[in-house]
Parts: sequence; C-alpha cells; structure tokens
Amino acid sequence: MHSRFLPLLFILSVLLFSCTKQDLPESSNTGEGNSGGTTPDIVYNVSKSKILQLVNSVRQSGCNCGNTAMPPVAVVTWNDKLAKAAFDHSVEMKSNDFFSHTGLNGSNAGQRIAAAGYAWKTYGENIARGYNSEQAVVNGWLSSEGHCKNIMGANFKEMGVGRQGDYWTQLFGAR
Repeated sequence: MHSRFLPLLFILSVLLFSCTKQDLPESSNTGEGNSGGTTPDIVYNVSKSKILQLVNSVRQSGCNCGNTAMPPVAVVTWNDKLAKAAFDHSVEMKSNDFFSHTGLNGSNAGQRIAAAGYAWKTYGENIARGYNSEQAVVNGWLSSEGHCKNIMGANFKEMGVGRQGDYWTQLFGAR
C-alpha cells in the first residue's frame, strides 16, 4: 500500500521544493524579480504581460483622452515595488469595503509608493472596481479622461498593477 504512494509523494515534494522565489526568473524590465504570484507572469493577481501589452500598445499609438489628443509616448516597464503598493491598496479597499485614492490611514499614493521602497520623482494612480479582466479594466480607464491621461503620461517610466477581487490599482512612477 505504501509503495503505491511513494512516486506520488516524490513528485509532490519535487514540485513543492523546486519553485521557490529565488528560482523564479527575474523581471527583464526592472531586475527586481517577481513576487505575489504563482507564475512569473501572474503578479499580484494580474497578468503582467497582458496589462503591459495593453497599456504599452495605447502608449505607442497615442489616443484621445476625452477631447484631448494624446500623442504616442515611450513604453513603461513593470516595477514590482509599484505593483506591491498597488496590490496592498486594492486589498485594503476590498477588505474594508471602500473605494478611494486615500487609504484608511489618510495616505495618498505617493506615501504608499514611498513606503514600498520606491523613491519616486513623479507618480500617478488609477483605481477601478467591477472589472474582471485586464482588457476590461484598461478599457474602463481609457474611457475616463483623467485615468487615460495617467496611462498616456509621458513622464511615467514604470508601472505596477495589483488586484484583489474586482478592486484594481494601477500605479505609475519615475525615479
């Protein structure tokens, strides 16, 4: 009876011990590695590659934000510190049933980003609730003039996004 389970136990132990954080490939964009997800692409409940592709596609093409024509701008890269700060804010909003750019302790996005270890020169924040995919939330942000202008912000060089349930936070920054 026990010998039947030995191969299964061996496979499980290999799987459990072979996927440690230090074994995950580092982010090619920031050198800060991945965290908060089970695969290198899923970070803080968001597909990093999908959301970067969606945002950078718009940034490279340019778009209209409300009545303002926004020219193409440089792409942003992923930053795990921004993503962690974004995720923590989404968790706080979901856990406490509120929706605001201001944290329960009165913090703003700049304070949350700094607390996550990101030494910013400029930052921007988009939040959303009620969306179930990266495509849907980006479309929602693009349909809002202020959120769209954040996405198209030429001063922003890096981005991180975190999601808890249907609460999303997107943070942009430049160091």
